[in-house]
Amino acid sequence: MRKSIAKAEQGLAHMGVIISGGSVVFMMVIEVVNAIGRKVGAPVPNTLHAAEALMITAVFMGIGYVALIEGHTYVMMMTRKWKPSVTRFLDGLNSLIGAAVFSFIMWGAWKTVYESCCKFEMIIGVFRFPIWPFRIFFALGLTLFILQLYINGFKFISEALGRNHAPGRT
Repeated sequence: MRKSIAKAEQGLAHMGVIISGGSVVFMMVIEVVNAIGRKVGAPVPNTLHAAEALMITAVFMGIGYVALIEGHTYVMMMTRKWKPSVTRFLDGLNSLIGAAVFSFIMWGAWKTVYESCCKFEMIIGVFRFPIWPFRIFFALGLTLFILQLYINGFKFISEALGRNHAPGRT
């Protein structure tokens, strides 16, 4: 059971990273095409709006993976010299608290997604640019991040209590 949860956890995190990386690549392509277009007198319309929307996708679809690998969301300034079990327990507690706090933000994000999708929210520029799909990516990225934080929290506390034999961070 744990192996299947871990496999699903890693699959979701990798899917988020692929979407995040794809949006960065797409953002670079449209910006290059726009820069070339400006030099020849035919810039790509709504490039700024597209880049803004893609930045949201690039950031929020990747944060679940960062939590999975215990990346920059974990800071060990004071706990470095403590026993590994205490540090791991505090990591778990911090993950659960973080998940609870971000759950409020996620709830508001999904509420905004619903309202935005109901009216097919657009930015009016040279052409109408839809922003409702990118609001979905924002809320989905937060949801994946919160799921990862809950999984990490329970996993770290389990490790701290000696129920797992997985090594903790040192």
